[in-house]
Amino acid sequence: MSPDDRQRDPHADEQQAHARIAATLARLVRPDAVNVPHPYLSRYLAHHAALGGALDDSHVPPALLPWVTGDGVRGLLSLPHSPDADRAWLTAWAAVEPYVQDADLPSRYSSLHLAYTALRYPGIPHRLIPQEATELTGSRLCVLWSRWEPPSNVLATLSRRSLSLATAEGPGGAELLAVGHVSGSIELIDTATGAPVGDRIPAHDGDVRCLFFVPRSTVGGALVSGSTDGTVRVWDTIRGTLLNHMTFGGHTWISAVTGYRDNAGALTVAAINGDGAVKLWREHSEEHHHSEEHHLADMSAHPLEQAAFALALTVGPGGRQLLVGVGSTLRIWDIADHRLLREYPVGAPVRSLTDTSVPGWVATGHSDGSITLWDTASGARTTFPGEGEPVTALAALHTGGVDLLAAAGSGSPIILWDIGAGQRTGQLTGHTDAVTALRTISTDGADRLASTARDNTVRLWDTHAIHRAIEGTATAPAAVTAAIAPDSAAAPHLAVSYATAQTQVWDTLSGKPTGTFGSDPRRPPPALTWAPENQGRRLLLWAASDHSIRSWDPVRATAADTLLKGHSEPIRALASTVARGGRRLAISGDDFTVRLWDLESGQPLQLWRHPFTVRTVAAASDGVGADWFASGSADGQVRLWDTTDGAPGHVFYCRQGIINAVAINATPSPLPPFLASGGDDGTVRLWDLSALAPIGEPLQGHTDAVEAVTTWTTSAEFPRSYIASSSRDGTIRFWDAATSCCVLQLATGSPVHTLSARLSGESTGRVVLAMAGEAGVAVLELDLDDL
Repeated sequence: MSPDDRQRDPHADEQQAHARIAATLARLVRPDAVNVPHPYLSRYLAHHAALGGALDDSHVPPALLPWVTGDGVRGLLSLPHSPDADRAWLTAWAAVEPYVQDADLPSRYSSLHLAYTALRYPGIPHRLIPQEATELTGSRLCVLWSRWEPPSNVLATLSRRSLSLATAEGPGGAELLAVGHVSGSIELIDTATGAPVGDRIPAHDGDVRCLFFVPRSTVGGALVSGSTDGTVRVWDTIRGTLLNHMTFGGHTWISAVTGYRDNAGALTVAAINGDGAVKLWREHSEEHHHSEEHHLADMSAHPLEQAAFALALTVGPGGRQLLVGVGSTLRIWDIADHRLLREYPVGAPVRSLTDTSVPGWVATGHSDGSITLWDTASGARTTFPGEGEPVTALAALHTGGVDLLAAAGSGSPIILWDIGAGQRTGQLTGHTDAVTALRTISTDGADRLASTARDNTVRLWDTHAIHRAIEGTATAPAAVTAAIAPDSAAAPHLAVSYATAQTQVWDTLSGKPTGTFGSDPRRPPPALTWAPENQGRRLLLWAASDHSIRSWDPVRATAADTLLKGHSEPIRALASTVARGGRRLAISGDDFTVRLWDLESGQPLQLWRHPFTVRTVAAASDGVGADWFASGSADGQVRLWDTTDGAPGHVFYCRQGIINAVAINATPSPLPPFLASGGDDGTVRLWDLSALAPIGEPLQGHTDAVEAVTTWTTSAEFPRSYIASSSRDGTIRFWDAATSCCVLQLATGSPVHTLSARLSGESTGRVVLAMAGEAGVAVLELDLDDL
């Protein structure tokens, strides 16, 4: 760098110093997981590399990542860096970092190993993956094959559901994100690290439905919150203290809040409640928080939706602050002198409102799924057609020279609209439940998008992610369900039902599909299972959209002749086993029934009834005369069925909320045959099938509902039984059934909906596990016996 360059960039020397420090420290990192690195390395190396513009895999070696205790890597990755930097390991760590904060080292290394291999070598079988990815010291797994793409943009995982977002400024000018929760609290999160800043603010007695931040002329600012408790409150984001408290009176909620500071620095807060009343509060100065109140208007409700009101600020001609309110009409006021300037009729009820990156224009999201762009000066409007779902969140951003609108509703995708072209231009996928809030973060002229959803995550979408969405860059398709063939062969075959309604059978040794078939494009098969082998032939059974069971012959790559009919509502689960009387298939569905079929004759054997939806079913035989068929229901009970009649042989009252998953282990081991149940309360319970009693206490650790369980027993000299459970919290936990201890926690970064396991053909102590979910599908081999 020349002297002239140094003069133009006063921080160049400091940046180079940090880069040299990072390079020196990186040489001290040992390439194994045995030696504990010096605390300075684990706390500060990534920070030095980021400040030096050298945050890459050479300056922060992979072996150090599971030890990192300082600034979150996922936040540091957003800082400026060389475009040629290799950051594959860092990106992989960012995908799992929010989920392994309390995990042990084997769990951290294993999670990193899965994310790196899946992101770096999608669709590549294990035998063709370079050694640097197949072996990671400290990891307890290897990836046999995957098309799994965990999101790397999760800023934070939350312990409670969030409803609102706002940018904010913290101590030292730190860029924060304020998150409003259903519990009435507000959490401040550092957008650079994902770490919480200060204590959670106990802000309201009701849901925090809306947030807005108004910066000060100096550091910090005022965070305005509105709640279902009917109050509006103003908070100091530096100290986390209450500055002001305002009420509407009556017993209705706050629908929206906004605010600004005038040239004198005095704060004006505007709010609208569920009755359509619009109020303004104005401080006398920044130093004195006493405010004067003004009742601006009473908006009339839309005739089709009585509680649809929204409020936002935009900038009009000459830089005037304009207040926009929406009910049955869209009104525009000059907020300084409280004059009503214009009023326009509204079509469908409005669920969301935002200003845009185009001066003088605002956008409204409607209950019919449409979006309207409004010119506040002329009333001209442009309408984007919707898909029927209400648009409950909107945010405007400018990226790559394009003005965009981000819109969300009751689904998990975030839809992107090009304002200038007036058309949908892409979608952001990654959330696994309904998006509840969006917020634009503008830093150094670049816009990012923050989002939060019912999946209890906060995500940041940078320019790269937004451009990928616009360009339609392919990601791993979401998997509805998957089943691994229980063969003893070394190459497990995997059947996958994708959300695209395509079903494929993969040879995981070659990494190639051996069969593909389609179904109803609107309804992918919700359940798959492999039928027990018959005369050397094994069929794949799948649930069709007409609620029948059909079959596929993977050898002939064609549909087989099995066709079972009987259910009148969608099928939830399938389970097969070789029982005393032959091959059996159990089917559970939304028609409150479980049906047992004879696969030899294709005839029904039993019809078992539940009082509620049957969400899961399991079947197993011990090979010496004992058969078990079990089902779990929305009533929180697991029923064991007597194959001789229609009555349950036993009912387990699980007390786990809705039972989402059951699995039976009938393999001989030191434990008696047992059943594992997973429920909405996040626990797994074990039940002795001989004594018909619980085994130990519930297995606790998941922070959200358990969606899938599977179980197996190793065939080593000293057999051990294990359970794997996957949860909506983005993790899989592996439990030792005898000790009830969690021996490994695997961060998947996205919920896994189905699990299936079989013993490895190469080692008696290893298990092959297939997992499927929103991020795709993966097949792993794990060794847990010496943990």
